Amino acid sequence: MESIITDIVKIIKSENNVLAREKALMCYFFDLMGELMKLALEEVDVGLVDETKKQGYQIEKKNKRSVVTVFGEISYWRRRYVCPGKKAKYPLDQLMGYDKYKRYSVLAVKNILQVSAVSTYRNTALAVNTLSCFNISHSQVGKLIVQAGKQIKAQQQSEERYDGITQKKKVPVLYLEGDGVVIKGTKKRLEFHRYQVCEDIINLSKTRRKRVQAKEFVSLSRLDALQEIKAYLANAYDLSDTLIISNADGGAGYAKKDFDEIVGYCRQHEHFLDVFHLNKKIKDRLGFMPAMQGKLISAVEFKYDRRLTDVILDTIESNLIDELNTPENHENLRRLHGYLHRHWADIEPFKMRNLPVIKAIGCCESNHRKYTYRVKGQGKYWSEDGAEGILRVLTCIKNNELEYWLSSEFAGSEINAITEQELKAAARDSLKKRHESHLGIQRGALTTQTAGSSYLSKFNRMLNHINY
Repeated sequence: MESIITDIVKIIKSENNVLAREKALMCYFFDLMGELMKLALEEVDVGLVDETKKQGYQIEKKNKRSVVTVFGEISYWRRRYVCPGKKAKYPLDQLMGYDKYKRYSVLAVKNILQVSAVSTYRNTALAVNTLSCFNISHSQVGKLIVQAGKQIKAQQQSEERYDGITQKKKVPVLYLEGDGVVIKGTKKRLEFHRYQVCEDIINLSKTRRKRVQAKEFVSLSRLDALQEIKAYLANAYDLSDTLIISNADGGAGYAKKDFDEIVGYCRQHEHFLDVFHLNKKIKDRLGFMPAMQGKLISAVEFKYDRRLTDVILDTIESNLIDELNTPENHENLRRLHGYLHRHWADIEPFKMRNLPVIKAIGCCESNHRKYTYRVKGQGKYWSEDGAEGILRVLTCIKNNELEYWLSSEFAGSEINAITEQELKAAARDSLKKRHESHLGIQRGALTTQTAGSSYLSKFNRMLNHINY
């Protein structure tokens, strides 16, 4: 400890510039943390020898590896074990959750993903390089998002993801909503699909509301998102005595029959045509006659009078004279007439259905913002893998599950927790400078380009099988 303090004092006295002094101290502490972590990992690796050998494995060799963690890049040596009939493994890497061929630790990836959820790749790299102990390029940020997206998607679609659920929840009501959003792709337009489910909505203030037990499912593939929410409802809820209230814009993939497929068996299912999209459709189709828009919306949405609706539509048609008498206007009116009659049952207002719950639907469009603010505008174009990756990350953050899905592969890799006193003692002991005795050569290797049956090659193979 004294030697470390001496080094710090020497750095402070050697620099006159404030920024240069702090940078020198930062580099010193980063190097110190990396060296301490290296020593700790190698000590843990020694402690895994007996346990691994009891499983029938034998030490084959030692290999060096570098991993970027939240406290900097660390390089350490660890043992590789082999066993006849089984795959070779590195127990230390499995314990720490350091995936094969992956350079970044799980926590480092999680932090990078959280920043990238609200910032571009370049700004994410800038923030990480400025505030963390390691550097990363914007292209590497994109690769991490693609890799994380594929890993999360594979886990969320696995058949074992709900094995831990032993008892299904029974709730009086569930609210379902779905919609799609178009974004720009590098080759063509892409559309991502969102389904959301919640048990209730509570008022936080006059203008703010919060969903209770909310869950979202997003993917570029509507079928993938549909299957994921379908599996979630089937495994997490007992819907035999549940009222399902669904809401959508009635487009392809978001009709009542699609929500019937998601829900399956339930006590009652009430489907609504989204009011926002209904009003937008009426205004778009009647753009040539603004004076009739409000009257038609009142007849459809508030009075729910089919006879009055037909009268208004007939009145509009009779007024298509002179400059309004165009094929385009007739076509818009015909389509609007078909749209209203096709969705008439779903247009029935909430208050007219005598449901025993409050209205808690219609928030799907506003909840797009978490996604659209990140993936739309500012000239953003997405590849399919990049879009799927960032959407999966955003969904996990919305569901508060990012840490769970990133670390779920390593749930079984745990070490015994130590107390705070033991941790402090270990830190003090590791900071002491000790004389390191020379252990001699532990491993030899011959790099000769000779035939596999030559005596040099045989001697090399014998060296490689020496245990230490």
